[in-house]
Amino acid sequence: MPPARKNIMLGTAGHVDHGKTSLVKLLTGCDTDRLAEEKARGMTIELGFAPCRMADDRIVGIVDVPGHVSFIRNMVAGAHGVDVMILVVAADDGVMPQTREHLDVLTLMGARQGLIALTKIDLVDAEMRELATAELRDFLKGTFLADAPICPMSNLTGAGFDEFFAALEQQVSACVPRPGADRGPLRQWVERSFTAHGFGVVASGIPSGGRVQLGDGLRVVPGGRRGQVRGRVRRLQVYGENADSAGAGECVAVNLADVDLADVPRGVLLTSSDTLEAVQYAAAQMRLLSRLKRPLKDGTQVHLHVGTAHGLAKVALLQGGPLLPGAQTLVQLYFDRPLPVTPGDRFVIRLHVDDQGGLTTIGGGRILATHHPRLRRKRPEILAALAARAAAIDSPPAWCLALLIEADTPRTSAELAAAAHLLQSEVEAIIAPLRSDGLVIDVDSRRLVARATLEEIADRMVTYLSQYHADHSDQQGVGLGGLTAALACDPAVTAAASQILIDRRVASWQGDLLALATHRPLIDAADGRLLDAIAHAYRPEQMASPRPAELALALHEPVKRIERLIQLLIDRRELVRLTDQIIMHRQAVDAAEAVVRALFVRSASGGTSGGTSGGVSGGTSGGTSEGRFTTAEYRDALGISRKYVIPLLDYFDRTRLTVRHGSVRTRGAKLREPLPQG
Repeated sequence: MPPARKNIMLGTAGHVDHGKTSLVKLLTGCDTDRLAEEKARGMTIELGFAPCRMADDRIVGIVDVPGHVSFIRNMVAGAHGVDVMILVVAADDGVMPQTREHLDVLTLMGARQGLIALTKIDLVDAEMRELATAELRDFLKGTFLADAPICPMSNLTGAGFDEFFAALEQQVSACVPRPGADRGPLRQWVERSFTAHGFGVVASGIPSGGRVQLGDGLRVVPGGRRGQVRGRVRRLQVYGENADSAGAGECVAVNLADVDLADVPRGVLLTSSDTLEAVQYAAAQMRLLSRLKRPLKDGTQVHLHVGTAHGLAKVALLQGGPLLPGAQTLVQLYFDRPLPVTPGDRFVIRLHVDDQGGLTTIGGGRILATHHPRLRRKRPEILAALAARAAAIDSPPAWCLALLIEADTPRTSAELAAAAHLLQSEVEAIIAPLRSDGLVIDVDSRRLVARATLEEIADRMVTYLSQYHADHSDQQGVGLGGLTAALACDPAVTAAASQILIDRRVASWQGDLLALATHRPLIDAADGRLLDAIAHAYRPEQMASPRPAELALALHEPVKRIERLIQLLIDRRELVRLTDQIIMHRQAVDAAEAVVRALFVRSASGGTSGGTSGGVSGGTSGGTSEGRFTTAEYRDALGISRKYVIPLLDYFDRTRLTVRHGSVRTRGAKLREPLPQG
């Protein structure tokens, strides 16, 4: 049975020639300096990976990084996956420039714990060892290694190794996989690629998230000159051993079919996502190191390292600038070429800090959003949304909720999964307790919205209704369509937000109109008398009703005034508008509906012809249990002209009481219940 793997990556750090590679060889038995140039120069140039077997036979990975300043770019490429840092400091040299920079890089890249190997103790006496230890303690103050164990040892003689290994065991046992690392589609930055004889292209690296299995289809992002590049996982190795699956925090080699070696250079991403794309803009939270002497100006171009990719980026300070040493701010990054970054990715920025020196690490941060166009500075709504993302980024439930809150429209679980870079099944599992707690609302059978969004829209709705009532004191309220247009919302969201107001008894429906509970339409005496005259003209027993223009002429009033008061009676549900010009009393319409229902009953029981003149298939003499009638039959039953019959039938079609088939009507959705027989 193969040994258990723990998804934890160890990483060495420290100045050149302090013993990182020889320590890795002591731990793993592997010489990670594989290049001839590394052997010749006695110096690590490229990243080296090896499996490290702990005392209980668990396997964790270890990445050995170059310590020379000339190869810091390679060091940063290996730092993105490190969980536990092994800071290597030679007792005879003490803290050196790359000791400082490596600690900065791994801190910015999210290493959370570690220990210090004080090497080469065979070259110093006891007093020098104590001085080196004291220097280290002072150097580590204020860092995540402030209380980390310092383990004096010699890679040459083996002295102190057992104590170091025991301390490493404790660190590995205490370290848990990064939050959400096992979620989402596979995301593996390519660290190295090569062609294996008899197998084809192999791409290796440390997955940032998700899992991969034999036979999976993967995309290469960006796709390069070939555009969309896809490959199939033919073979997998984890720490050099064949495996059926692999995941975040492991050193993984993927043998890809249907991919050329040129398609997978260092810095591209292997992913199982169909929606993840390389982008040129990203918003981020960024911090400047406190040891710097100068602030960072808005618009500065920096060297940016993310995953195993490196490029140039221009920094726009969204909260204003300049950014002072030790301070944190929200920024937008403009990359010189598209990069496959996603929210949560950590990055490091480097810059020439003086005219003589080379590049040095000055800060870093985390990606919060992608696919944005150029963002405007100091916009409260943008800053608030990014701050909410920053607060939620390590909690999948909070992250999904934040994305729902900032969305302009409701989202399906598939849309939310794409935005959150999670699998749809994961999102549905995350949403379930949020729905139970009332934090997420289903606005229809497919789409979701945050309760906080509905609360905000409900507040805006109250403000709008208050102003509307003030401006139209004689009106009953506002319809759903009017509210949707005024608030620029999705209709389903408007309906859900209005229900919040109704539940709170802040508002109520007056027929099809929403009004604040305190609102009472104000009608002056003259309008009141005219309103009574109009109501009298549309009598409950009369279907042949006057048109507004005819009524205006009879009452010697302007048509617009008559139309306004007719609309008020419609809002009160006393009248029903069938067409622009044909209006009836609601009781008259109800009586016409009763005739429809009676005709269906008669037809279903064989009392009418149920003719097929409208082309409805299956119509037979004597009717069917479905029930149907013709326009002529309805006209005869009502005893009025087609001038009113057709508008009535069209109205019943719109309200789903009936379904039209030429000149024949059948039952609509409103009449789905079985009709009584006999």
